[in-house]
Amino acid sequence: MVLLINIIILLVAFRLLFEQKIIGSLMKKQWTNLIRFQHVLFFVIYTSFLIISMFYFTDMPFALYRILFIMTINTALYIVCYAYLVPAYYQTNKYPEYLLYALILFISTTLLRLLAEPEFSKGSGVAQDQTLFLISVYSSQSIVILVASFLGISKHKFLIEYDYLDLEVKKNETDLNLMKSKINPHFLLNTLNNIYAGSYSQHANTTEAILQLSQLLQYVIYETDKKTIAIHKEFEMMKALAGLYQLKYNNTLHIVFELNDSEVQEQVEIPPSIYFTLFENALKHSDIGTDMDAYISVRFDKEDDNLLFRIENSVPEHAQISNNKGYNGMGLVALKKILAMEYAENYELFDELSNKTYFSTLKIKL
Repeated sequence: MVLLINIIILLVAFRLLFEQKIIGSLMKKQWTNLIRFQHVLFFVIYTSFLIISMFYFTDMPFALYRILFIMTINTALYIVCYAYLVPAYYQTNKYPEYLLYALILFISTTLLRLLAEPEFSKGSGVAQDQTLFLISVYSSQSIVILVASFLGISKHKFLIEYDYLDLEVKKNETDLNLMKSKINPHFLLNTLNNIYAGSYSQHANTTEAILQLSQLLQYVIYETDKKTIAIHKEFEMMKALAGLYQLKYNNTLHIVFELNDSEVQEQVEIPPSIYFTLFENALKHSDIGTDMDAYISVRFDKEDDNLLFRIENSVPEHAQISNNKGYNGMGLVALKKILAMEYAENYELFDELSNKTYFSTLKIKL
């Protein structure tokens, strides 16, 4: 009985340890490794106790015969409980049948051991305590059934958790792709409107506008479907969009780019659209093109181990920004989801509205 209690406590302790520290990493398509390890752990512990007890109470070679016999019986019992009994009855909520068959297996294997084991020890010169023998048999068979059932139920739990996590990841990816598909047509529609308006002007450079649009289409078709892109590609598309606005208003717009650390821009990759979304947001809300005093300033730097992207834009008199907390919209919702998935706690996105000027800053830790 003491043996039973100690092994169960040990297994529960390991199980709790897995839950807190190991299961998170193993659940990423590696949950089977955890289950295999638990099988191995149990049999190592069980076999060790069995060998120690047999050699303590029984002489060779009779101890070896009993060990082989017990391991054969209990390995078969373990496999039946784990691979058949739990999936067929416990996981299908047939609890009475599960308990009944578990009891039948317990009684059958116990009787087999009680009848067969004394035969192996007849030639042994060591006297066997019958009470201790009965306790060891009952405890051993109980341990095998309980542990096999416990791990079988754990496997079922791991499968459910893994499937749930997998579905959640796929759902998030679908949501983000859907949001991207809504964001991209938004700025393309603006671009087409700009070209259309510019085509009526005698000074309009429609050829240059079509070239800029071509670059934007290339970005949408080939870059936004990628997991990450080089930072400089993101900036090229921002400049292309700014160029279209400039063509529409005869290069009178106050849009300034201060993009430093060109080597970082070439080497470091980010999820597509995270800077572009902030820039498009500034174009939308600054009223640039209609307000003579409107301006947009874009700055990029690398500070220590952080990428610092900052946009400053004017806010027109008529703009209404609720609670002075900045702008909201579909693009920013998608942006925050992308950042949370890609960088977790390694990013900061904050904004500020002060004196009719809106500041938006994104800091990413490398």
